[in-house]
Amino acid sequence: MANTKEKSINHSRPYIFAAILLAVVYILNAILVDTIYRKNNEVTKQTSSAMSSCNRINFGLQAVNGSVLRIIGEVGDPTENVIDVQRNFGSIRAAMADFEDIEGLSDTAKKRYAEVAKIVTYYNERLLQLQGLYNQKDEETQQVKGMDAFKFGPKALYTQDIYPLQATANEMITALISIVNKDTAETMKKNTILSYVLMSMMLLIAILGEIAIFIIAKMAKKSRLELEAREKSLAEVDAKLKSTRQKASDLAVMNVLTGMKNRYALDNDVTDRLESDRFNIAVFDMDNFRSINDTYGYDFGDEYLAAVAERLKEEFGSVAEIYNITGNEFCFLFNKEISESQAMGIIQNIQSVITAPYEVLNLAVQLPCSGAVYHYLPGDCLNVNSLLVKLDTAMRNAKMNGGNMINTVVNI
Repeated sequence: MANTKEKSINHSRPYIFAAILLAVVYILNAILVDTIYRKNNEVTKQTSSAMSSCNRINFGLQAVNGSVLRIIGEVGDPTENVIDVQRNFGSIRAAMADFEDIEGLSDTAKKRYAEVAKIVTYYNERLLQLQGLYNQKDEETQQVKGMDAFKFGPKALYTQDIYPLQATANEMITALISIVNKDTAETMKKNTILSYVLMSMMLLIAILGEIAIFIIAKMAKKSRLELEAREKSLAEVDAKLKSTRQKASDLAVMNVLTGMKNRYALDNDVTDRLESDRFNIAVFDMDNFRSINDTYGYDFGDEYLAAVAERLKEEFGSVAEIYNITGNEFCFLFNKEISESQAMGIIQNIQSVITAPYEVLNLAVQLPCSGAVYHYLPGDCLNVNSLLVKLDTAMRNAKMNGGNMINTVVNI
């Protein structure tokens, strides 16, 4: 369970890293986009404030010029016109104060504004000065005393002195507006270029991230395949070990020559049945088998036994469990459904098969056999060894009486 969890974590690490990398890329992209947006917003706000202040200054100058023209032309109430001039100059000063509060303006814009402020201030001072002179009248002639200092009439004074100041101020304001617009365009251009550069960088980072993810995924796949190959190899080794252990286990309870179960397997199969079951069991042993080994050799004898064993399995494997308990001794443990009478008939057939002629290494060989059958009842024997002793005793008696016969174990 722990290994499976660890494998899952190891497999998911590259993808977690890739997800974190993409998250970082997108977060950085969001931060950069927000930064550019804020800068553009600040520039727009700055431009809007600067344009608003400049327009207010320009509008105030036009309003002042209108009031001055009304004063010179003696249109309307002079006192009210004078008040309008000063009120409009108050609006102009407020607009100038707002302009001065704007941060981030270029040095060119600040320099041009300083000139505008200087000319507007001089314009205001000149109007105040001329207003004072204009208000000085001779009591007898009611003529403007100060007018002699200019040697011109009011209209000429406006044309030669006042209007040039107002026109110059308007031109400077227009120039300031142009500078602010130019600075805004340059700043927006820089921000646009910066945004393209940043987007290109983010695109490059994203591409590199995708490449990194591809490489990581490929490496993870390679690691997974290597791990699977190792697991497969370990599984094969484990299967071989299990197969080897199974073969070793089989060898412990099987006769290698005949492929039949051996004496130890008989112990395992019968021991638990001795106290409670009734069954039919028989043993057979070839008479004078030693003569075969002495005459033809042990290899020939082994081939002979193997041929007999194969025939017995084919003929009687479905009605009995067959054991090769010693060299040429076979034991038959009949199935539960086989009755005593059926067992006796089968035993005769077994004897016929064993004693039949066999061709071994191009030689025909045939031996008689003796056997014993036991109709076992529950509790007859304490163990398998005592059971086999009874069977072997009955079989030896058959051999002693000439062989080639079958005895039945009789309980006393």
